[in-house]
Amino acid sequence: MKRLLITLFFVLPVTSFAQPPKNGYELIRQMYDANKSNWYQTLCFAQEIFYYSNDSLVNTDIMFEAYSSPGNLILKFTDWDSGNGMLFTGDTLYSFHKGNLISSKFRIHDLVVLGLDINNIPPEITASRAELCGYNLGLIGECRCMGYNAWVVGDTTTNCFWVDKATLLFIKMRRRTGENSREVEFAKYERINGYPVATVINFYNNEGELSMVEKYFNINPDCDLPSSIYNPLEFKQSRW
Repeated sequence: MKRLLITLFFVLPVTSFAQPPKNGYELIRQMYDANKSNWYQTLCFAQEIFYYSNDSLVNTDIMFEAYSSPGNLILKFTDWDSGNGMLFTGDTLYSFHKGNLISSKFRIHDLVVLGLDINNIPPEITASRAELCGYNLGLIGECRCMGYNAWVVGDTTTNCFWVDKATLLFIKMRRRTGENSREVEFAKYERINGYPVATVINFYNNEGELSMVEKYFNINPDCDLPSSIYNPLEFKQSRW
């Protein structure tokens, strides 16, 4: 099972631009211009997690997540009271076990930058953060990706990402450097309360083998979120 059968349901009208982007900087601006009026500042959801090894399902789990622009993401594992999870905020990843903080380190979550923030924060900020994540925005090409005409930005042998030409939505990233090496596909978009939301995310290891699938449910764009949930001192009791 090197690849799942990919089904993308893009529900936005086709967006066209007279001038193709000359580089990743121009593409990021086009994505922002195309999607900023139809995007959310917050997103609450739960997800089923399916873990794979050697083409076989080996485990499942449930997670609860809440995103707030720019760059804030909290994840609670298994149930609300487990005390296990992660928090991305202030370019830092905090990890928790049984309610206790066990580690913190610098981390810009590139999936949040490229898949979410890119549509609702100024393009120059997105570009700067993408470069900090190791993407060469000076490189751009055209290709087919997951059955769609796409732009690919960056070095395809190291770090790069793909954008659907028709919708100007992020669809895939590849990272071959650093400790978080992987490929990730936003395999299915659905329209939720009028917004496009990626609801199936596929993860692959460096050998191209499926390692994890996330399937979202109870999705609520533009949900009300207290800012306190992104305070690492409040992780254990945070609810939304």
